[in-house]
Amino acid sequence: MLLDLAKLTLNLTPDSLALRLVDALASRTQRPPLDQVQRDAINQAQPLRYGTLASHTAWCWGEGPLVLLVHGWNGRAAQMAPLASHIAEQGYRAVALDITGHGDSPGARTQWQFFRSDLLQLLRALEQDIHTLIGHSAGALAMMAARYTGEVEASRYACICAPSHPFPPIEVIRRKLAPRPAVIQRYQALIAEQLGASWDDMQAGAFYRGLSEKTLLIYDQDDRIVSHQEGDKLSGLMPTAQLLKTQGYGHTRILTAAEVKAALTEFVSA
Repeated sequence: MLLDLAKLTLNLTPDSLALRLVDALASRTQRPPLDQVQRDAINQAQPLRYGTLASHTAWCWGEGPLVLLVHGWNGRAAQMAPLASHIAEQGYRAVALDITGHGDSPGARTQWQFFRSDLLQLLRALEQDIHTLIGHSAGALAMMAARYTGEVEASRYACICAPSHPFPPIEVIRRKLAPRPAVIQRYQALIAEQLGASWDDMQAGAFYRGLSEKTLLIYDQDDRIVSHQEGDKLSGLMPTAQLLKTQGYGHTRILTAAEVKAALTEFVSA
């Protein structure tokens, strides 16, 4: 009923108002429940407050060089917690944050710009150089955008199910709301502004250019949200990057895969 009403409204309103409606609907977030493995891993962590008035939450495991983990859209730090706990056991300080509108951080909505700004606010609170950045899906894309704009720098980058550019939300909006092409173009421009590059540059893979063998790309062949062929595309831009493909996990369960844990451990420690 809500989607039908939204479709009708989009067809009857000017492009500027239609854009506001699309953005309002697309920015709503959901918080997935924790399973027992995630809960156990989070319980091992030390909560860390960051952001304006210390309103946001991150989780810290261990001591040593900093490994920062960024969840995806509609994800939460707890999804990265088992990986973070395992990495900390190898002698690292692993930190996973809840972005605005996710996990234990405030808000019922989020924006692409929050992924960038929250990451920067956390880094100011940590006061430590980044050894490795690990991101999942939208979190990976946003952290690479922050690298592209010069806001973030790490020795190593690991991208799990990372889209080359922010096409997944566009596909969802087209499928569910069917807005006019002009509204889609405006929404693409809005996302591009928040991520710090033009849509054409993002589509060409600008966020991933200029990286070397200190980059790990991980995709699952059964992912229905971000195709594993995105890994092939990005490998073409970074011929020396490592590419790992799994099978049978999909977009989120890949974070629990034993081969992913092993690959990340080797990559971080190499």
